Amino acid sequence: MGKIKEAVQEWLEDYGYDLDYDMSNYPDIKDFKWIANNKVKSTVYYSHKDAMKQNDLAIKHGAPEPPEVFDDE
Repeated sequence: MGKIKEAVQEWLEDYGYDLDYDMSNYPDIKDFKWIANNKVKSTVYYSHKDAMKQNDLAIKHGAPEPPEVFDDE
């Protein structure tokens, strides 16, 4: 087994399986410690990660800014 695969498997056994991760949906290795310390479930991690990707794409491709809303009352 490769060193990365061993590290992932060890993290899953220590923290990941309890937080609904597995070999098919483990998080980025750079996020392992943060996820373990904060007990971030896989659904929360991936929903935020997807939202960040969408925001990054909008910035990259020049999506228009939302219109400003003024409350004159």
